[in-house]
This record gives sequence, structure tokens and C-alpha cells, in this order.
Amino acid sequence: MRPALVRLHRWIGLATALFLGVAGITGSLLAFKDELEGLINPRLFIVAAIPSAAMIDPLALRDQVQAHFPQARVDQVPFPRPGASARFFLWPRPEAAEASLPALEVDEVFFDPYTGAYLGGRKWGQLLDGGVWRRENIVPFIWRLHEALALPHPWGKLFMGVVALLWTLDCFVGVALTLPSRSPFFARWKPAWTLKPGASTFRRIFDLHRAFGLWCWLLLLVFAWSSVMLNLRTAVYQPLMSQVLRFEDTALRPLAQPDYHPRLSWREAHTIGQALLQGEAARRGFQIHAQDSLWYRPALGAYLYRSHTARDIRSHGAASDVWIDADTGKMIAIHLERDAAMGNLVSEWLRALHTGRVFDPVYRVIVAALGVGVAILSATGVWIWWKKRAARTKAQVATQLNAPGAEELSKQR
Repeated sequence: MRPALVRLHRWIGLATALFLGVAGITGSLLAFKDELEGLINPRLFIVAAIPSAAMIDPLALRDQVQAHFPQARVDQVPFPRPGASARFFLWPRPEAAEASLPALEVDEVFFDPYTGAYLGGRKWGQLLDGGVWRRENIVPFIWRLHEALALPHPWGKLFMGVVALLWTLDCFVGVALTLPSRSPFFARWKPAWTLKPGASTFRRIFDLHRAFGLWCWLLLLVFAWSSVMLNLRTAVYQPLMSQVLRFEDTALRPLAQPDYHPRLSWREAHTIGQALLQGEAARRGFQIHAQDSLWYRPALGAYLYRSHTARDIRSHGAASDVWIDADTGKMIAIHLERDAAMGNLVSEWLRALHTGRVFDPVYRVIVAALGVGVAILSATGVWIWWKKRAARTKAQVATQLNAPGAEELSKQR
């Protein structure tokens, strides 16, 4: 049994080492994604807060963005924080070509929420545009590498999902290989958790590889399985998890055709969303911390009003959602993270732990360190395999040279 596990561990390690190394390093950087964006692109993400001035009404600012980009659909309104720009996402209007409007060259734009000035835009994730280096897309490109190796959708996510599945399996194979086969169990297992003093370079690296994997095993498993969830949710994650946990069907049903012209205005949707969430907060007794955004989803014919509340798992960002029918103004659903079915709750915890959006800021430092650790585990695993392979090859050569007739055979050659 053990030789088979050794071969499986070796095969998985070699097959996934490069990809996990890339995912580890990029994930370490993305733990501080917002800070990196502000550092690399201050002109887009940072604005001077004006103490004596109020921000422009976000819905009015959206109208300005729409006027600035008539060839685009502005299907989202952000509620920016002081000192941060207002970031809008753009989608091409279906009738833009017929109206002879210019092609949409950017899909993410930034405006000053105090003055309404246009700060700039980018084609999200496109690091090279016509051979021109786009500095503003460094962080989005890191995201694309982390999520899908910057491969076309959906093949990149599918590939990284398979890598994550193999990584999850290897978490169990790796720990099984450290378990002692004889008693006393804990006395014999203890050396696997430590570094042997005065050992050779190979032994020190081997001990480091094994001990790091054991000490961080639970967190490594969380990241491996959450990666499966993020990339293979419907194909693998939910079918398996639903065997032991109950999931709510939170998916909204798409329309037969997208509705680009809802009856309900943006301001009406915002008023309804606020009232519904405030009513829910009063009924259940939780606090609303801040508005986050208002979206319109043409494929669903619905508005999504999102806020950060005390029912969110994550410590920053927002996850309290109110869905509103864009024709009738009636509530479709309210989703609060902490009040979801156990399967959905576990999934949201996995997502929050994977993205570093809980226990801020200490946990984000842990996530960044673990990403580097995953890359080191991958590199040391390959190095250990190479050294062992070289040793086996050397031993085989020595055995052949010492075999009867080996010297005569060598002379004949």
C-alpha cells in the first residue's frame, strides 16, 4: 500500500508543481489586491477626499458615466468610500453598431466621486494591447493567472479546477505517508513534525517540506478544496458536499431574452432595495454598516442591491443581497450569508477564507505567507524527487558495474 501511495504522491506533485507554484505566488500578491492597485495605479484608485464637500449622488454619477460612454451599458452603481474613486464596469450596447457609435475600447472606468472628473479606464486583464504595455492591468493580469493561468474561458478555470482536485487528494496522500506503521504511534510520528538537527542539506529540505505540510495541513486543505469549489462548483464540489450538507437553490432563473430596458428606474430600485434591507434588519435585529453597490442584470431582469451588514461573514466587502424584479419592483429574494443553509454557509466561509476577507488584517498576512509556502512546497517537492531519482540512477549504475561480467562488458564497449 505504501509504495502505491508514494508513487501517487510523486505523480501528483510533479503534475501540479508548476501550476500550484504560480497559484501560490499570485495568491500571495492578491491577498493585498486593493493595496497593490492603489500603489500601482494611484491616479485611478485614489482621490483626494474633500472634507467640506459631499460626494456626487452615485445615481447621478452613473448618468454622467452613461453620457460619457454612449456606446456602453452602465449596469452598475458603486457607493465609493472616502478617498477612493468610483469604479464602473461597462458592457457594449446591443444597438451600438446600428447607431454608428464608436467601439468600446475599455470595460472598466474610474471617476472622481467629488468632482465627476473622468480619471481613466482599462480593458480588464489585458496586459498587452497592440504591443503596448498596460501598467494599469498588472493586478488584473495577476488575478487571471491565479484563477485560470490567463487561459481562455472556460478552459483555464476547468484546468485549474482539475489541479485543485489533485491537490485536495494529495493533501490526504501526503499526510498518510507521514503516519508511522508501528507503535508507539505519537512517539514515532513526532519526528515528522520537526527538523533533525545537524542533518545534511537534503535531509533538512526534506524535513522542512514534510513538517510545513503537516503544520499547515488544515489550511492547505481549506485552500485546495475551496479552489475546487471556485472552479468546479457544479461539476464536483456541490454534488459531493450535498451528500452531507443541505444547499439552498439561490440561483435566479434567466429570462428567455435579456431585458435591456426595465420598467423600474435605478432610483426606484435603490429606494426599494434600501427599504427592504432596512425592514429585514429591523425584523432580525442586525446592523447595516454600509451600502456597496446596485446592479442591473439584463439576463435576469432583476436589480441587485448589495450592502455590508452584520450578517456578512467577511470583514470587508459586502455580501448582503436584495434581489428586486425590474418590472414589478417586488422582492425576489434576500440573501444573508450567516442565515443561509449549512451547505451555502460552509461554501461562503470557504470563499472568504480563500480570498482573505475574514479576520482582517492578520489573516491576510497568513494568506500571503501561505501562498509563498505553497510555492516552496511545490519547488522542494520537485527538488526532492530529482535528488532521489539521481540517487536511484547512480545506485543502478553501480549495481550494473558490480554485476558478474560487468568489467568484461565494459572493455568490449
